Amino acid sequence: MRNSWAILLVIMVILLFALGVMMGIYFYGSDNTEDTNLLNVQLAEESMSGNNVTVSTSLTEEKVSPNCTIVEKQYFTGCDHLIKDIKEIPEDWINMTEEEIIEKYPDWTLESFTNNQIIVSQEKEGYCGEHYVIRTHDDVIGIYTLDENGKETLKEDTDIPTMYLTEEDLEILNKGIQAIGENQLHQVLEDYE
Repeated sequence: MRNSWAILLVIMVILLFALGVMMGIYFYGSDNTEDTNLLNVQLAEESMSGNNVTVSTSLTEEKVSPNCTIVEKQYFTGCDHLIKDIKEIPEDWINMTEEEIIEKYPDWTLESFTNNQIIVSQEKEGYCGEHYVIRTHDDVIGIYTLDENGKETLKEDTDIPTMYLTEEDLEILNKGIQAIGENQLHQVLEDYE
């Protein structure tokens, strides 16, 4: 019997505590609402009476953080190709402002500036220089660059020997496989490794 009274007493204390917390939240919230409403009324009255009220706010200028990345986008009109290059921020650029970054990219358009990412873009005439043809060269697969006139120039030979390739693969490589951009070039080469 004595245990049941103790349990009942503990339950009553918990309920009273919970009720007190809820009432505190209710009354605290209503006090803040009244203060906010009072401020809005005062501002409205001053506005109607012609008194201009200036409320000062905190203004912090956004600066480059150490983990910021720079996205450089170049569009080439000759080949209708967009190249994106993502770079880490140089250490001496940390804490630079938007105006200072614009000075670093005088011939570029600043598309976006946040403390974690800067996006700049530029439009250029001509070819991008990332048009490739993959074909056999001697006994290996060679990488050729392709200019705006369609002229191929050997860029480099790979370490991929052609002696282990199937007749179909050799026929395709003899005709040449075009790739645009470094990513597509590496994807094609991976198929033959």
